[in-house]
Amino acid sequence: MLSRPETLCIFGDSHIGSVRRALDAGLEGLDGFEVEFWGAAGPLFRQIDIRQGVVRPIGKEAEEVVLRVNGKGRATLAPGDFDTYLFYGARLRIAEFMLPYLHHLRDPRQAVSSAVMQAAARQFLASCRAVRIARSFAASGSTRVFFAPAPLMTDGMTGQGALKSPLKDYPRATEATAADRTRVWQMFAQLLADDGITLIAQPDETVVNGVFTSADFAIEGAEASGDAGHKSPEFAALMLRAFVAAARRDGCKKTND
Repeated sequence: MLSRPETLCIFGDSHIGSVRRALDAGLEGLDGFEVEFWGAAGPLFRQIDIRQGVVRPIGKEAEEVVLRVNGKGRATLAPGDFDTYLFYGARLRIAEFMLPYLHHLRDPRQAVSSAVMQAAARQFLASCRAVRIARSFAASGSTRVFFAPAPLMTDGMTGQGALKSPLKDYPRATEATAADRTRVWQMFAQLLADDGITLIAQPDETVVNGVFTSADFAIEGAEASGDAGHKSPEFAALMLRAFVAAARRDGCKKTND
């Protein structure tokens, strides 16, 4: 007898649009998963909150957008609604952490200890509402939870948004090596794993100039719009590939356990 597909909810902000486009274009598949999207873009994402273990939009406008994104009439989320959750983007802006700490790792005069960096990373994670939701879902024991943070800003753009000014303060971040980035990713992976969440790190082959995503993965029209944050469907396909690999490893681990 064939087993039923594993239900998967891709939860997030405007970044999930590139995931949908990647799937629609056949750039990457999610075979074995029955997929729903859930979330909202822009300021309305801030109107999604968790109350008594249930995630819901706060206000009529936010609810209308959530229902439009979902397309299946699902106005709320609870841990047991899906076998697996993939938090994608979801306002966990890893670039804001990477920039100063990669700079410090490259400058011996400003070196920070692992303990200090871990304390800062814990605070950074705690400040993200979506991480708090992911922790609550993982703690329920009724679903698997994965988290793919928002990608690093796109390289070479004139409007690099939040990174443009701080880069002047942390110039050595552009010298960061793959080993430096791996050190930061592994720290976040362990902190999230302690809460039952599996981190999906940005593939290092997409990173250039220490702390930026290659312009090859810029969203269409990015230069004209100044959008250095969002990425192409091709980038989303790579992230989906990394998620599927992690989900399979997790499934094998549970089977062996």
